[in-house]
Amino acid sequence: MNQEPTSSVLEHFRQQWQQEVHARTQQKPAGGSGHTRTKSEIDQVVRSERPITKPATRHPLADQHTEDNVEPEAYGRSTATEKLERLAIRDADEDEFSKLGRDEPKTALEHYERAVEKEGQGSLGVSLSHYRRAFRLDENVDKAYKEKHFAHKWKQPKPNPSNAAPTVPSTAHHSLAEAGRDSLPRTTAELISSWADCDIPNAEPMIEGDIPPPCPIRRLPTEVLLELLRTIAIRDVSVFARLASVCKSLAFHVHSENSIWKRVALGAEFGLASQNYHFKTDIQGRPVIWKALEDDDEDERPVAPIPAQLLSEAQDYRELFHSYPRIRFTGVYISTVNYTRSGGTSVTPATWGSQVHIVTYYRYLRFFRNGTLISLLTTHEPLEVVHLLTLENLAIVRSGNTKDSANTHHFANAGYTVSTHPNAPPPSAQAILKHALRGRWRLCHDSLESIEIGSNTAVPGDLHIETEGGAGPRYMYTMHLSLKHGNTKNRLATKNNKLVWKGFWSYNTVTNDWAEFQLRNDKAFWFSRVKSYGLGY
Repeated sequence: MNQEPTSSVLEHFRQQWQQEVHARTQQKPAGGSGHTRTKSEIDQVVRSERPITKPATRHPLADQHTEDNVEPEAYGRSTATEKLERLAIRDADEDEFSKLGRDEPKTALEHYERAVEKEGQGSLGVSLSHYRRAFRLDENVDKAYKEKHFAHKWKQPKPNPSNAAPTVPSTAHHSLAEAGRDSLPRTTAELISSWADCDIPNAEPMIEGDIPPPCPIRRLPTEVLLELLRTIAIRDVSVFARLASVCKSLAFHVHSENSIWKRVALGAEFGLASQNYHFKTDIQGRPVIWKALEDDDEDERPVAPIPAQLLSEAQDYRELFHSYPRIRFTGVYISTVNYTRSGGTSVTPATWGSQVHIVTYYRYLRFFRNGTLISLLTTHEPLEVVHLLTLENLAIVRSGNTKDSANTHHFANAGYTVSTHPNAPPPSAQAILKHALRGRWRLCHDSLESIEIGSNTAVPGDLHIETEGGAGPRYMYTMHLSLKHGNTKNRLATKNNKLVWKGFWSYNTVTNDWAEFQLRNDKAFWFSRVKSYGLGY
C-alpha cells in the first residue's frame, strides 16, 4: 500500500499548525503577562490533546486562558465576590448568616449577654456555657445585666405625692385632669351609687336590625320591682345575688337595698332564724319538748336569739348575712385526711427501702334545718357518698337491720341485711350508709350562757355536735368545732365555709366518763355545694 502521499499531507498540516501556534505565542496576552512556550512544549501539548489521525476541532479562542502561572491579582475582584467572601454560617444549628470577625466575649457581662442571646435563639448548650463563664468571672453579673438593660424602667419619674408643693412640676396631674379621671368614682360604693338613675335596658333583638322583644319588667314601678326582688331573695338568695350581673339598675338594687337583705339575714330560709341555738331533737332525731308539764307559760323557748344591736336599721344586713356565723344546708362539709405509715419490712436483700403506705379517709357532716345531722367516716370518695346522705336513705337502711331497735344508738356491729324497700339504694350504697351516725347540732351564741362542751368552754360561733357512738348504745360522740372563713384576707371571699376542730370526745352515758380522741391527722371541714340537695329543706 502506498502511504507516501498520506505522510506528506500530514507533515504539511503539522508544519502549518506549528506556525500558527508559534505566531499566537509571540503575541502578549490581553489579561496579563506570561512566558512564551517553546516549540517542544507546544508539540507535546498538541500530541497529548490531538490524535494525529483526526483534524483539529477546537477553536483557537479556547486556548487564551490556558496559560500557566497567571497571578489572580491580575484579574479585578467584583463587589459581589468580596461580599460573599465576608459571609459565613455562625453555627451548625442556626439558619442565618453573619459577618466574619465577630469578637468573642471577654468580660462577664459580655458572656451573660451572649448567653441571653443564645437562649433566645434556642441554643441552650451554648447559652449554658456562656452563663457558666459569666458567673465564674463575676458572681453578681446578673445584677449588672439588669442594671444595664432594665434600669431605665425602674428610674422613671413618679408623679408628685399628695403633700408635695404646688410649684413642683408634674405631668401626671395634668394628664389626669385632661383625661377627666378625677370625676370617676374611687370606691365601689360610689360606683354603685352612680347607677341609681339607670333604667333596665331592652333585650337585644334575635336578628340584627329587627324590632327588639318587649321588656315588661322595665315598666314596673320601683315598689313593685322591689317586692319582686324580695320574693326572689326569699326563694333562692344565690339567684338574687346573680341578678347584679344583668344590668346596672338591678345591680344597684341588689347591692344597696338594705330592706331585702334584712329579710334574708334574719329570715328562716337562709338567715339567722334558720340556725339552731338549742338542741331541738335527741340523737335519734325525735323532737324535744321544752315546756315542763306544770309550766303554764305558752311561750316556746327561743329558736334564734338575735342581739339587739343586730336589729338596728343602720346595720349593713348584707355584710351581716355573709359574715355572721351560719350553718349552710345546701351542701356537705367534708374533711379529707391523708397520712403515711410504714409498711412491712421485706426480708430479701434486694430491697431498696422500707414500704410506705398512704392512707386516705373522709369525714362527712350534713346538717338539716330540723336540728339533726348525718356523720359518716369512710374511705369512699365524695362522688360516691354525697348523694346518699339523706334522712330517707338512712331510714331505709336502718329498717333493713332486724336487730336494730328504737333505743339502739348504733348498729354497725349488729347483723346487717340488705333492705328490699322499693326506694332503697343499691346494695353497694347500703354498705356505705350502714356506718353513718345520726346526731344533732346547735350553734353557740353570745346572748346565751356559757356552755361546757367536753372539757372546753364554748364561745360565740362554736358548733356543738352530738352523735351516736360507734362502740355501742351506751356511748355517745361529742364534737366541738368552730365556724371560720376560708379566706380571711379577701373581704369578698366565701364566708362560713370552714369548720375547725376544737375537740372530739367519747362519752359513756352509764359511767359518766369522758375519753378524748387525739386528732393527730384530722383536718378541717370544708363546705361543698351539692345540687341534688336543693335548698336543704
